[in-house]
Amino acid sequence: MGRHDFFSKYAPRPGRLRFAISRVAVLVLVIVVLAWIAISILLAPPPVAQELETVPLVSDPSATAPGDQQSPSPTGPEVTVHVVGAVKKPGVYTLPADSRITDAVEAAGGLAKGAQAQLVNLAAKLVDGQQVILPGTETGRDLPAAPSATAGGKVSLNTADAQTLQELPGIGPALAGRIIDFRTENGPFTSVEELDAVSGIGPALLGQLSELVVP
Repeated sequence: MGRHDFFSKYAPRPGRLRFAISRVAVLVLVIVVLAWIAISILLAPPPVAQELETVPLVSDPSATAPGDQQSPSPTGPEVTVHVVGAVKKPGVYTLPADSRITDAVEAAGGLAKGAQAQLVNLAAKLVDGQQVILPGTETGRDLPAAPSATAGGKVSLNTADAQTLQELPGIGPALAGRIIDFRTENGPFTSVEELDAVSGIGPALLGQLSELVVP
């Protein structure tokens, strides 16, 4: 029993040895994991800051939100007229309600060669449905003029503009427009009596106009 008994007495038991080794292994594993996490954090790229979406401030509460379709603003009153005769581009044109014959001529491309603008009151206001006739010449020969009044001072129902028609007794802007609409839709007047077919002209008014107008 000397030396052999000494080492047998103080030698660690196998169970304790295995437990100590296990603790060391766990500790080493924890250290390795922590070191890996630390290295990953240090080497990882910095996060990209996300830009916040900016929302424009709208001072007008009635303004539409982005993406909403804004309805077009309503336009003012308009008149549609038919421009014919000595103009460069005859046709139907829509103009602001306060336009005059000169504006209609300009919309039709201006006066054509040989136009006799002196026979038309270019300053007269337009009426919706009016036919604007610009007299002119053809091959150097005067075409029949389309005056608003005859030599005897009577107003021509087929060529008078709205302003001239309003110079007649009992004829206002609305009734002048109806006369122009009637001749545009039904063709030129063939007699003064056809005025009776225009809405708003009765026998009494027709009697007043019969001596003042011609077809």
